[in-house]
Amino acid sequence: MEKETDKKYKVMKTIMDALENILCSYQGRGHLSVYTDLDSLALFASLVAYGQIQVEDYQYDYDDGIREDGEAVRIYQELVPQTRWRVGQRTQIEAIRMNALKQFAGMGTPVFEEQIYYKDTTASVLVCGEILPYEVFQLFTDVAEVKKLYVFPYPFRDRWERLLYFSFEPTEAALEEMRKYMEKKWEEMYRTIRENDKSFDAVIPKVEKWEG
Repeated sequence: MEKETDKKYKVMKTIMDALENILCSYQGRGHLSVYTDLDSLALFASLVAYGQIQVEDYQYDYDDGIREDGEAVRIYQELVPQTRWRVGQRTQIEAIRMNALKQFAGMGTPVFEEQIYYKDTTASVLVCGEILPYEVFQLFTDVAEVKKLYVFPYPFRDRWERLLYFSFEPTEAALEEMRKYMEKKWEEMYRTIRENDKSFDAVIPKVEKWEG
């Protein structure tokens, strides 16, 4: 008979693997993995398992001719000056971003504040790329107005039968756990600095003030 702890492990491992496929799906240089930080991954998975982070998936159709869609192109072009995105090179990520923006056209034109942010309408953030669990915690705890996170995984994967994007919406209890986690990590960093008898002046190099 399977032990209760074994069942819990299997459930948690399933959630963790799913988070890996959703949050860190873009291959290539700089590719990330949720498994690089097991503490934040374990907390994220637990919050999902106990319903403290509501996860939904949405099916969509990828438009190969998205560059001919005037509305998607308009929103993209309005957003570009706020970013460091490469433009005009007809890259794959450019088309993926346009497809993602098309799904949210009804929310209006977003702004870019480190991520695509529908600040004035739904207080939602859209990620077309990779984001680690602790970065999700930072997003929800640093910007109090953010209510929901949408993630567009890499669409061209053989094992996916349907094209899906996902939303993550934490409860107040989940937000509190995220805040506690981030505070704990800051305290650990401060303690490490103190234990090594270092100050921020020692960690951050001084730069001579330029007098023009």
